[in-house]
Amino acid sequence: MALFQGLFFSVIGLGLLAVTYQSLGRGWLPCGPNGFRGRVEVHRRTQPVAYWGLFAAYTVFALWVLNQGVAILFGTVEPLPLS
Repeated sequence: MALFQGLFFSVIGLGLLAVTYQSLGRGWLPCGPNGFRGRVEVHRRTQPVAYWGLFAAYTVFALWVLNQGVAILFGTVEPLPLS
């Protein structure tokens, strides 16, 4: 189970880092669903403070999840309990 959790967290962390990296070229970050109207997008041009705040939050969370995944794989952190 530790192998699965470590790999899962590592993939999630790397995926979130990829989203933030791609946003530098695109100029927007996704921010969740918006009902039937699609998703909420925070654009760098129109909402710079929200964009950079969300960029920082995504990056910090991605690095934390990636760190937890690698730590679980190396055995320095206990995997999450199943029950």
